[in-house]
Amino acid sequence: MSSHSRDDSPPSTEKNITTSDSKYVEATDAGEAIVSKDGETLAIIDPKAERALVWKFDLRILPVLAVMYLFNSLDKSNLGNAKTAGLEKTLSLKNHDYNVILSIFFIPYVLTAPFLGILGKKYGPNKVLPFMMFSFGCCTVLVTAVFNFSGLLAIRWFLGMAESAFFPLVIYYQTTYASLQSSIFKKLG
Repeated sequence: MSSHSRDDSPPSTEKNITTSDSKYVEATDAGEAIVSKDGETLAIIDPKAERALVWKFDLRILPVLAVMYLFNSLDKSNLGNAKTAGLEKTLSLKNHDYNVILSIFFIPYVLTAPFLGILGKKYGPNKVLPFMMFSFGCCTVLVTAVFNFSGLLAIRWFLGMAESAFFPLVIYYQTTYASLQSSIFKKLG
């Protein structure tokens, strides 16, 4: 039990944070305590254990996200490299065909991003992001099977769909555990 009075207001210290359900966080010698409106200590958060947990998150999630960003950027630059290697000649592209292939990517990219973002929030980015990675990896591999303009156009369309919500979901994924990190930085700062 905490040593403050049983009224509904938390004790007047600068480090108290009131939550929406009338609980508040109180700084103690053992760490931060979550205190109910009745003055009962519900939990004590150990700063060392919290730092260790955030470090574990950083070591497991950030390298995977960095590799995902790498593959995403390589995937976006593939068409430019293919043009340099003779894509227009190989597929017998005429006039503005290359520009159409470049541009068609952004139509589904813009149209499907909100829907995939909602799916990512509903089912969790930890499930949707790997599916998106698999999808745009398959599209990238399928580019090797393309022999004409329409095939490449179709692949670029589906590639735009597969990559559309990648960046928003990565940011959302990071915010799901960033609140834990920010509480540590508040304590250190």
